[in-house]
Amino acid sequence: MALSKVDVEVLQRIESIVDALEVRGITSSKFYDLCSELDASLKLLPTQQIMQNGVEGDEKALFVSLVKRLKKLEIYAGAQSEITSGLNTYIDDFDK
Repeated sequence: MALSKVDVEVLQRIESIVDALEVRGITSSKFYDLCSELDASLKLLPTQQIMQNGVEGDEKALFVSLVKRLKKLEIYAGAQSEITSGLNTYIDDFDK
């Protein structure tokens, strides 16, 4: 299955957002804004159709690459969240 021009543009937009999210040292508000934009872009992508019918060639390679990168970002975001939660424990205890 070949993706439509619009779907390819959405994939490319998702790729650019993931590129921006992978930059270390961005502020939490910028990270949140990018995640919100990523969420909106992912909703535009016909993921179910792509998963059922598959994609071919460069589009498939881009799709697979983005899925792997998103998994890594999910792990990174989870780790950052755990670090923040751990620090809050020390901050809360300090106030007592």
